[in-house]
Amino acid sequence: MQPETRLDWEILEAEADEWAEVTMAPAPPVRRAVRWQGASVALGVVALLVALAGMCGYRLWRDAEAGIAATERHIGSLVQIETMRQQPPTATRGHSTQVDDVVVKGTTAMARIVMTETSPFGQSLSHVEARFYERCPAGWRRTEPVAAFWGNPAELDTPTLHFDFYELDRPFVEASAEPIDAYHIALRRILGLRPLAATERITVTIEARHVAAGATLPSGALVESSPYFYHAPPGHQDPPLHVDAGSPLLNRLQGRLLVRSMQECDAVHGIRAVGKPLVSYLQQWLREHAAALPALANGEPLPDENRFVNPAQALAILTGEYVIWAHFPEDMERRSDVFVFSAHAFVDFLVADRGPDAIPALLAAFATQDTWPAVIDEAFGMTMDELLAEWNAYVQRLDGEGTAID
Repeated sequence: MQPETRLDWEILEAEADEWAEVTMAPAPPVRRAVRWQGASVALGVVALLVALAGMCGYRLWRDAEAGIAATERHIGSLVQIETMRQQPPTATRGHSTQVDDVVVKGTTAMARIVMTETSPFGQSLSHVEARFYERCPAGWRRTEPVAAFWGNPAELDTPTLHFDFYELDRPFVEASAEPIDAYHIALRRILGLRPLAATERITVTIEARHVAAGATLPSGALVESSPYFYHAPPGHQDPPLHVDAGSPLLNRLQGRLLVRSMQECDAVHGIRAVGKPLVSYLQQWLREHAAALPALANGEPLPDENRFVNPAQALAILTGEYVIWAHFPEDMERRSDVFVFSAHAFVDFLVADRGPDAIPALLAAFATQDTWPAVIDEAFGMTMDELLAEWNAYVQRLDGEGTAID
């Protein structure tokens, strides 16, 4: 007979929240360990991917560096070949070239080349020029300028000028804009031309190609080649504003604005025949004093030119009373120099003695009078003898000794 099994039941009385606390079992600890293990694996995978990406990036960088080095070597070889082909066999001057920098875009490259020429006396002259190349099945070959290197189009306005250019040329444009505008304003004032309105700005277009000197667009815009095509001296971090032989970009724009302003001056004033010779010399005088024009227009004195002349003889040459060709019948160059010197000395005297407003007064008189005495009376309210006496006094002040020049 089996023993009797007895179960004793006890019913506990508890609130609902207490009952839930008693009956809820804690989460198995194994699941948390699994989650941490999964996170560790994920972090390891990410770290591995980062390492692989770094290795790939380093590999690509090394490949790119090697590619650039190979490109520089190939272009350097081409430059040497070009130099040998361009140099005549009988040349007495030595030429050498060196690749200074190469920028590659896709299948094209822009190289800056340092060109050095050595004279028979051992003097070395160097400049930097830009050349362009494109990839071909055989390697690289010389090509025309590639516009892609210049970047996006850009614009810049000054009170009298509007510049259209590309981002590569921004340093050149920004460096030139203010001084060329100041020159332009002063030039127009000295020639007696009215100020330009904002809607009358002259457009200057800087293009990413070789442009013929003096080129203009149908709209009348002045067109210039990118300064990257100009020969620049080496040793500068940024290309300076140089054209061949060190003439700055600013001078190119000054020269073009001078020609345009003189044409406008002739159209506005209607210069008569008696004044045309002096006006042509005036253009040369303005080019010679380009750097000083803004200061002159603002009332600063003219720098001492030390042109000691005989005023009576110079005035006779300018007015046609002194027949210069009778003294130099066969020396046309010397005859021209005498005319130029006399004209420049006369303009020096007028500006130094009467200020820059003397020039537009003289131009206005040349537009209405047909003889020199009438011009001087109209412009300055004096006779030729009075003008000559004033000029002599000016020359004596320059001489510094108070001795009249006969």
